[in-house]
Amino acid sequence: MLTYERNINYWNDVFSKADTKPITSKSMGHDDLDKALDWFCHDSNSILDFGCGNGTWLFKCHLRGTEFHRGIDISQEGIRIARKIQKESEKENFTFTVGGVKTLESIPENSFDGVILSNIIDNLIPSDTIKALSEVKRILKIDGKVLIKLNPFLTDEQIKEWDIKIIEKNFLDDGLFLWNRTTEEWTKLLENYFSIVKYKDIYYPKHEQYNRLFLLCNDKKLH
Repeated sequence: MLTYERNINYWNDVFSKADTKPITSKSMGHDDLDKALDWFCHDSNSILDFGCGNGTWLFKCHLRGTEFHRGIDISQEGIRIARKIQKESEKENFTFTVGGVKTLESIPENSFDGVILSNIIDNLIPSDTIKALSEVKRILKIDGKVLIKLNPFLTDEQIKEWDIKIIEKNFLDDGLFLWNRTTEEWTKLLENYFSIVKYKDIYYPKHEQYNRLFLLCNDKKLH
């Protein structure tokens, strides 16, 4: 049976070494991400970040004028750091919860203006990804926004060269879970739930790789 235990241990280790200083800059350190967040936060009041880690995206949203914030992550250390940053920043209207996809079920429908899914839905077990998208659809207000960032697509040659384990079909074990779908496949899946406002490849020179960015809207016509 597949579990997230290894993922939890990995991220707990990462966040145990993370900085706890208050976040004072709106910038994500990448122009394309800053523009995406500007769009996402415009006219948005309540934001949910599923897979929030140490809460960076939510603190950046707050600096753009959003008011109510909810963060959920499986990493206890990530949530601990997020709460510490919040306390040291003396910021209110933030709630950070340790949890996974099932935690989304407790959130009332039509309760958030925007949802962030940054490098999370392609790192879930596929059935959990579908569950997460369904729950986000339910949680979002009509015309609410979704910001989704995905890891790069790995070719068959890369999978073989890097000796990545294939769990089943395009579900991989590259150290953590990776649902390795093409951009076209992700587009078709996401269009079942949301209208795509914009798509962009985000280049990270430091890692010499692209992430894939989707800006989406909870269009009432899809209900």
